[in-house]
Amino acid sequence: MNTDVQTLSIKGGESEVSAISVGPVDVVITGKMLKVARIRDEEWIESRSLPDPPEIVGQLRKSKSPPDIFVIAQRIPDLTPHYPYYFEWGNVSAVTVESYRSWYEKDIARTTKQHIRKAQKEGIVAEIAPFDDRLVEGICSIYNELKVRQGKNFWHYGKDFDSVKRENGTYLDRSIFIVAYDGSELAGFLKVVIDGEVGSIMQILSKSAHFQKRPNNALLSKAVEVCESRQVRYLIYGEHTYGKKNESTLTDFKEKNGFRKMEFPRYYIPLTAKGHLAIKLGIHKGWANILPGSFTNALVQLRSKYYGWRG
Repeated sequence: MNTDVQTLSIKGGESEVSAISVGPVDVVITGKMLKVARIRDEEWIESRSLPDPPEIVGQLRKSKSPPDIFVIAQRIPDLTPHYPYYFEWGNVSAVTVESYRSWYEKDIARTTKQHIRKAQKEGIVAEIAPFDDRLVEGICSIYNELKVRQGKNFWHYGKDFDSVKRENGTYLDRSIFIVAYDGSELAGFLKVVIDGEVGSIMQILSKSAHFQKRPNNALLSKAVEVCESRQVRYLIYGEHTYGKKNESTLTDFKEKNGFRKMEFPRYYIPLTAKGHLAIKLGIHKGWANILPGSFTNALVQLRSKYYGWRG
């Protein structure tokens, strides 16, 4: 079992972390007081390539300095817990794709239908595009439009062409890029990574200047159409509930576009006495998760005002 150092992108910055190779995957270890191990890019690796949790746990326990906790989740649509470890319910926002027609007629809100039609009338054209230099240049223009998005510094602002190409060029053999053009200008793009009958949106982003033309609605509409044509049963769009925030503008947007909450087991497996204690005390997911929701919401609002003031 080989141990090395790898570079991870964490909240827009790069950090060096310890990594342990276990079969075809790398397990990365983050944290100082509490060392937590996870499979690198777990949610993007093909499910058939993931070792069973007991295999990874056995290897980690053999290491000279094991992490305190190993975290691993079952993959959609496998929702029934299979392993004898402590778990908590994680969640994703997902569309179950029966057909595009069913999604359009039954799943989405009336206002969403209006937005899809508005995008078409405004000249927004959504289509599949190759990952080439033209697309990368368009993504750069979107990244560099605004320094602050959703009340916080935007991670991708200021990145150069080569960085954008490298970061968006992952998993190309299983990726589909859907673009929304307004004439010759890229108004928005969506990247979805396919794993069997599951498609996961890695990124969806559009220019603020085109917001009123509803490019994001056009992108999601095209994504559902593509999923049906490629027999992708589930389209996942990140988490549905974020921490203790049961309501958010993003969650509302997802629900109006037909996405529903789907829960799956996420295992927290202690490997040391410290790991056992952290789970017992409920601090295994970080201190932010034990703070009152009203307090964290107030901090988010304060941060938004701060970045709004900075411009």
